[in-house]
Amino acid sequence: MSFWEKLKGKVPSTAKGECSVRRMNASMLTIWSIVRLIIFMFIVPMCIGQLFKFFLKKEIRTLGITFLLGFFIYSEIVQIISILCIMTIASKTYAFETCFKGCLFVVLLFAVAGCFRFDKKMLKKPDIKSLSMDTKIFYGIFFALVAFQMVMAVITRIFDGDNSYYVTQSVIAQKMGAMYTIDPNKGGSIMLDGRHALAAIPMWIAFIAKAAGVHSTIVAYTVWPVLIIPLAYFIYHEIARVLFTDKIEMRPIFMIMVNMLMIFGNVSIYTPSTFFLMRTWQWKSMLTSIAFPTILLIFLWMLKDTGEEDKKLSQKAAFWGLLALVNMFSGMCSEMGVVFGAGLIALLTLVLLYSSKRLTVLLGACCSVIPNLVYVVLYKLM
Repeated sequence: MSFWEKLKGKVPSTAKGECSVRRMNASMLTIWSIVRLIIFMFIVPMCIGQLFKFFLKKEIRTLGITFLLGFFIYSEIVQIISILCIMTIASKTYAFETCFKGCLFVVLLFAVAGCFRFDKKMLKKPDIKSLSMDTKIFYGIFFALVAFQMVMAVITRIFDGDNSYYVTQSVIAQKMGAMYTIDPNKGGSIMLDGRHALAAIPMWIAFIAKAAGVHSTIVAYTVWPVLIIPLAYFIYHEIARVLFTDKIEMRPIFMIMVNMLMIFGNVSIYTPSTFFLMRTWQWKSMLTSIAFPTILLIFLWMLKDTGEEDKKLSQKAAFWGLLALVNMFSGMCSEMGVVFGAGLIALLTLVLLYSSKRLTVLLGACCSVIPNLVYVVLYKLM
């Protein structure tokens, strides 16, 4: 390029072509990252759920419940492998790489196996025609409120002091390889903190970020709410289906009330509503919006069985096994989940015991809190 062309700002055709190729490559990489995010955040849990849906009762073997089951099993895979790496090689620069490879192998193995067990009958359309016009309007309001919260969670950035610790642990693991042994505020080496290290949600976020080829902060602040917010409301809708079995028109009204409590529940920085919408990526947010409502839902399913004419309580391992998975997820969210999850189960077990009049309920409840006891032992060891 001559001096006068540079002065006039002219760009040769070869340079323009290189810029176009770079922009095209960047666009393709972005699209491929989005595809991988969809795979590892939505398709993988669904496929894992399809693999293990056999122990769900036929009445609850729906697309949403199957996804929820896969979501919990997915989290447990990452949780177990992460804790093993944290307790053995946390300070090594290859710690997270080892964790990532182990998680990727098991997750993809289960997901591919689940693809061959996919039940197409789950894809049937819901019967909307039987709903009254008022019910359809209320459902429309409910879906609009959920969409509003998802959009605001994605486009709004709310300052929070915990940002400098929780999400930074995901970034450190993804970029530096060490797990919970680097001070996120000062950058120096620190001793392993069991209280935070055993809550492995940041490692799950880092795993998805690395698998998709994006930064951990993008997954935590932008993508994670797109998964957690609708999943939480789905759980509440399943609760509504149990509470209002014969009153379908009450379900959307119940869901609108839940939406209002979430949207206008920011009366302090410590409410579940504040965590749910402003700290969706944080551990305690998923504890109160995913784990605890699911525990309530499982007990409602079991209480519903006691109301049948034969007065027989279904003692299949499915409900108690699912409850154990939820307890593992509670421990993954926070050390408070270990205590409060067990306490909530103890309280609801008393109600179920009174309703069913069967002492075998105590056996199932004791088995379901085994993950909590394991977590207590791990906290003592660290």
